[in-house]
Formats: sequence, C-alpha cells, structure tokens
Amino acid sequence: MAGLKELRKFIGFTQNELAEKAGVNIRQIQKYESGEYGLENMTTKTAQGISNALGCTVDDLLTINPGILTREAQESVQNGDLTLSDLIAMDKYQKVKHLSKIGSLLDTFSENYNRIPERLQAKLSALDLADLVDAFYQCYSDGKNN
Repeated sequence: MAGLKELRKFIGFTQNELAEKAGVNIRQIQKYESGEYGLENMTTKTAQGISNALGCTVDDLLTINPGILTREAQESVQNGDLTLSDLIAMDKYQKVKHLSKIGSLLDTFSENYNRIPERLQAKLSALDLADLVDAFYQCYSDGKNN
C-alpha cells in the first residue's frame, strides 16, 4: 500500500493544502503520514475528506499500488490527461487480466470485461472481477456448445 505522503506528493499537495481540501487538521495528516495513525483506522469522515481531496475513492486510498506512482503518471495527472482514479482503474484492469483464466486472450478478455457495469468495476476486487469475466466466458462457451 502506498503511503499517504507518497499520494499527497504525487498529486502535488503540501500537507497544509491536503488538510484544507480534506477538511481535517494538519496534525492528523502528519500523524497518518508518519505512521502514528494507520490509514485503515481513519474515521469515515476523515477517509472520505482525504480521498475526495486526492480525487480517488476511500478503497483506492487504502489499496493503491505504489508502483503506479511513476513520474510519467504524475505528469499525466498534473496535466489533466488522467485522474488518479483513472490511473487506479488502469492498474486494476491489468490485475484482473492477470488473474483471469482468459487474460491472455486480449480481445475475448476485453469483450467480457466490458460487460461488467462501471459501478461494479469500481466496487469489486480484482479477483472478483476476474471470476466474473471468466464466468461470462464460461456462459458463452456453454451456450455455444449446446
């Protein structure tokens, strides 16, 4: 899990800017960044405020892959070409493709993945999405064989 400090810096905020945008005391931000408080122990209000300020969901805040926080990605986010949520969704898509039995069948995988409503894509884990993609494919295969 990426730390709050890395996410804040990735977006380009100071601690004070994040605290103001999130509606929390700067001391809270400092305690989360130092590890004195764990992100998983945030109140709902604090987690929602921070995630909104960063432009991601609470789940994204807690599960983001630090490997996606590259300089190239940062430039894309800061230029407005991508949002942090877009970046996280792209990373999740790659995880689902890796976990799916049909992930190596690019067109087939994409066709089945795209059947999943976006609101579910955001809510489900990568493993759950991979299972759903594989189930869609299996349904199609079963129907084709009958």
